[in-house]
Amino acid sequence: MTTTTARRAKKNLNQDQLVTTTFRLTEWAQAHFNQVIIGVVALVAVVAVLVFVANSRESGAKQAEREMGSAITMMGQGQYATAKENFQQVADRFGGAQGASARFFKAECELHQNDYKAAADDYDAYLARVKDYPMFEGSALMGKALALEGLGNYLEAANSMAAAVDKIDVKDPRHFDAAYSAGEFYQHAGHQADAIKFFDLVAKDGTGDLKERATVSAALLK
Repeated sequence: MTTTTARRAKKNLNQDQLVTTTFRLTEWAQAHFNQVIIGVVALVAVVAVLVFVANSRESGAKQAEREMGSAITMMGQGQYATAKENFQQVADRFGGAQGASARFFKAECELHQNDYKAAADDYDAYLARVKDYPMFEGSALMGKALALEGLGNYLEAANSMAAAVDKIDVKDPRHFDAAYSAGEFYQHAGHQADAIKFFDLVAKDGTGDLKERATVSAALLK
């Protein structure tokens, strides 16, 4: 057999195998027509669901951002009651960063309204998710401390404020404000040693009037 003839025979064999395979697939599809149709429909349905979920998530995120922006604007204008309701709606309807942030800002509104118990609860609700959304951790700890102070719970207020000191960067002016407040709360709670510790911190590294006040407060306790 010549080389050309061998190639032609091999080509014909491949074509025969292709025809045979195609024929068998066609036979199988005809025999299992219902299953094939069901499979195709199921695949299309899955793709449609995935596309719908992706679009819904994108649409939901944009809607949450719009509602958060509106509520924050109201909060900035002092409309705490309305803003609080809007934040609650976002927290109820959306998860993720928007839902967590809404819980924090709702607590801020309640603190402004002197609704200390509700504020403390909402700060706790945000802090329960703070591992995933740490943006407002220091502020939430400070807010919770002020709410607990309003409730007369000075020891827990002091502990929360002390935790805020650890979370707020030393270059942030709130760092020493929080430290001084922690000292005051510990003093009210009767924990003199802890109070002196935080007053000394501010007296050493603080600035201005706060430094002077901390120096006097620490000296009086000593």
